[in-house]
Amino acid sequence: MRFVVSGYYGCGNAGDEAVLAGIKESLARRAGEAADLTVLSQNPEETRRLHGLAAVDRMNLSAVRRALKGSDLLLSGGGSLLQDTTSVRSLLYYLWVIRLAYSAGVPTMFYAQGVGPLRRAVSRALVRLVANRAAYITVRDAPSAQLLAALGVSRPAIEVTADPAFALTPASARSIDALFEAENLPADAPLIGVALRPWGGGGESPVKSYARLLAELEAQCKARVVLLPMQTPGDVAFTEEVARNAEGTGTFPIVGRPYPPDMLLGLVGRMQAVVAMRLHALIFAARMGVPPFALSYDPKVENLMRNLGLADSLEHWRGFDPEEVAARVAAILADREARSASLCAQVPHLERLALRNAEIAFSLAERLYRFAITK
Repeated sequence: MRFVVSGYYGCGNAGDEAVLAGIKESLARRAGEAADLTVLSQNPEETRRLHGLAAVDRMNLSAVRRALKGSDLLLSGGGSLLQDTTSVRSLLYYLWVIRLAYSAGVPTMFYAQGVGPLRRAVSRALVRLVANRAAYITVRDAPSAQLLAALGVSRPAIEVTADPAFALTPASARSIDALFEAENLPADAPLIGVALRPWGGGGESPVKSYARLLAELEAQCKARVVLLPMQTPGDVAFTEEVARNAEGTGTFPIVGRPYPPDMLLGLVGRMQAVVAMRLHALIFAARMGVPPFALSYDPKVENLMRNLGLADSLEHWRGFDPEEVAARVAAILADREARSASLCAQVPHLERLALRNAEIAFSLAERLYRFAITK
C-alpha cells in the first residue's frame, strides 16, 4: 500500500520527526514491507537521511501532485497541523494538501492529529468543510475530538487514539552510551533533562526565570541539568542564552545536535526526571517511565499531562516561581519509584492506541484498493 504523509517534517523539530518515526514504525509493525511511504518534507534530503524514506519537497506543487497521484491514501498528520495559533498560513497549507488529494481522487485519513486552537471563524469553517470529506479521522486526545464535533464534523468516523511517538522504541543501550560519550555527558550522576522553547511576545523576557530554574533544579534536586533543545536552530540559540544567564555549579550540557528520534528517546530514558515545555519531550519521558514536569504554553501540553494523571506536575510557562517549581520537581524525585511505575503501567495501552492509527490506515487503504479493483 502506498501512503503519502503530510506534516511538519524536515523542519528541524525533533518532536515532529518522532511523530514521523512513530508512523513509520507503526506501519512497519502492522504491514512490514507492504507499507510504502512518501513524505512531504521541507528538507527531503534530511528526511531521507534521518528516516530512510522517500521524500519530496512539500512546497513543490508538481512534486506533491505526482506523489499523491501515485498513492492509495494521504495520511495528514500527526502533530498539531489544524490550528491557527502559529499562523493561518500554516493551517491553509495543510488544508491545501488535503484539497489536492481530493482533486486527485486520493482519500485522506487524519492521522493522530491534535486539533486546535482554531480562533478564527474562517479557520473553523475551512476545517469543517475539509474534515467532513475525510475517509477517517483519528485524534491524539479527547479535546481534539470534541472540538471537531463542535465544529460540525459528522460524516467520517472520529476515533481517539494516541500520539504516534508512543509506538517508538529506543535505540540500543550501546548507541546511547556512544551519545553520552560524544556529548561529554556525566554517566555517573543523576540527570534532569530540561527542554525549553522561546514563546510569546512582549513583556518581560522569560530567560531570567528559566536561568534561575536551572540553578534551582541543580541545588534542590542534587542532580545535573542536561538541556535538550527540540527544535533547531531556534530552541538551541534560546537554550544557550538561558544557560549563559544561569548561575550553578558549572556549565549546563546542551545536546544541540540533531539526533534520530530513537536516540533522543533512549537519552531521555537515562534521566531521573524531565522538565519541559515541548510536548514530545514530555511524551518521550512518559514513554520511558521517566516522571515529567510540564511548563505549559499550549492546551496540548495540558491535555497530555491530565491524560497521564499528572495534573500535579503542571505549571504555566508565564510567571512561574523557579524556586517553587524546583521544589515540586524535588518532591517528584522523592516519589520517583511510584510515579515511574504508574507511567510504565500506562505505556502498553498508549502504545496500542498509537498502533491503532496504523491498523486503521492499512485497513482503510486495503479496503479502498479492493473497491477500486472491483470497479
